[in-house]
Amino acid sequence: MEITSFSFFAMVGVSLLIYWHMPARHQWKLLLADSIIFYFANATWYTFAYVAVSAASVYGATRYFARQSDGKAKKRVLALTLAVNVGILAVLKYTNLAIHTFNFLGERILRVRGVSDVAWLAPLAVSFYTLQLVSYLLDCYWGVAEPFENVLHTALYTIYFPLMTSGPICRFDELGRQLFEEHRFDYGRVRDGLIRVAWGLFKKLAIANRAAVIAEGLWTAPETSRGICVWIATAVYLVQLYTDFSGVMDIALGVSGCFGITLPENFRAPFFSRNIQEFWRRWHITLGTWLRDYIMNPLLKSGPFIRLGAACKRRFGRKRGRKVPSYAAMLALWSCMGLWHGNSWKYIIGEGWWFWFVIVSGQLLEPVFQKMKTGLRIREESGWWHAFQSLRTLTLWMFGMLFFRAASLPDALTRLGASLHGLLDAGLLQGINLAVPFADLGGIGGLAVMGLGFLAVLAVDYMKYRDINVLEKLAGLRWPYRWAVYYVIVLVVFCSLDIAAQESIYAQF
Repeated sequence: MEITSFSFFAMVGVSLLIYWHMPARHQWKLLLADSIIFYFANATWYTFAYVAVSAASVYGATRYFARQSDGKAKKRVLALTLAVNVGILAVLKYTNLAIHTFNFLGERILRVRGVSDVAWLAPLAVSFYTLQLVSYLLDCYWGVAEPFENVLHTALYTIYFPLMTSGPICRFDELGRQLFEEHRFDYGRVRDGLIRVAWGLFKKLAIANRAAVIAEGLWTAPETSRGICVWIATAVYLVQLYTDFSGVMDIALGVSGCFGITLPENFRAPFFSRNIQEFWRRWHITLGTWLRDYIMNPLLKSGPFIRLGAACKRRFGRKRGRKVPSYAAMLALWSCMGLWHGNSWKYIIGEGWWFWFVIVSGQLLEPVFQKMKTGLRIREESGWWHAFQSLRTLTLWMFGMLFFRAASLPDALTRLGASLHGLLDAGLLQGINLAVPFADLGGIGGLAVMGLGFLAVLAVDYMKYRDINVLEKLAGLRWPYRWAVYYVIVLVVFCSLDIAAQESIYAQF
């Protein structure tokens, strides 16, 4: 049951009719039933055992925290529960990474025989719900969240169905109480939710699915395997990834809004960012804030990092020495960022260490950049300078995307080398016509829909970047223009249904 499928929206439609006519105290039970149906429709039944163990262990630990005053005992229970949940995630997702690393080192250094891969099936959204449960567990341990008294409340918090495709990763204070509060029908809220669902379908079906056809053709054809074509393929993949991920996110937030439940935003106009650090504050926002609050900040407050900071201040001086622990904690954060994305070194390097290097380099060279801007009389608020910064940021981001899209680390390095060979050879562009099956995306008309649609996405994002409420602007239009926008979006979505369906890129994370 894909989140863009007819069966999903049939389930949501029927559930909404029941939801808004049932007693408020029972509404959460319908959400739990929907969540169980959605989960079993998208996962093998026995993988639900992993979810049950995670939810039950966290429920038991949080109830123990509420009753126990012994700090040492609570710490032991916390450590055990973290080991269970993080251990399940690590074993299911990262065993093959450990095997591949062992085989690589063993064959070249130890001269030992390699170990075969394992084929364990991970439960749906294991990366998302594990982080959500871990944050809830830690918040209860720290006393900033109130433990659920009902184990079924913990179950719903774990597998709330709009989150089970691509997140967002929620905190207790963002979702925990909302799920069980009384929700009364609000026409404006349901209308806004439906508009957001339509916009998400527009991004996923009209743009992302077409971009997937182009990206796949460019990425696999030998005619486009070097030079500028590699970067064109990476740029198209970036369009696919953004419209796919943010489109599915819009659907999730819109559906949840129809039930009266507000989820945190996960994207906020990332393509207009001035630097990589700002980009990550606008892209997959809930993952970045989770890693900051539960990995980086606790490390900086830990004894070893405090002692490291004191030693570095004595050795390098107060100003420079205090930055070393921050850079070390950032390295841990970005290593986790890469590891979260997948069980391959290509993710750790391309989605982790590369961005850490770019951010730290930018901070270290900031005085040099300031002198250059002063010498060139560049005004920070000028439009052309902002455009240059955004293009520079996207260029740096594309290096990470090349690793993300590649089949493996060796493949990424090979393509990176090939991209620099004949970079300015315009003759390579002729291979695009041979590589892309234009008929599969609707011919020239389909290409135009994708291009114009992405420009519309950028226009909406620009308004978000300027803190303009798009839904309010839309509601303020005269009704003929407002309904014209609705009809165009719906028409384009229906005309895109014949494009080959593509599973959401983050569906199996």
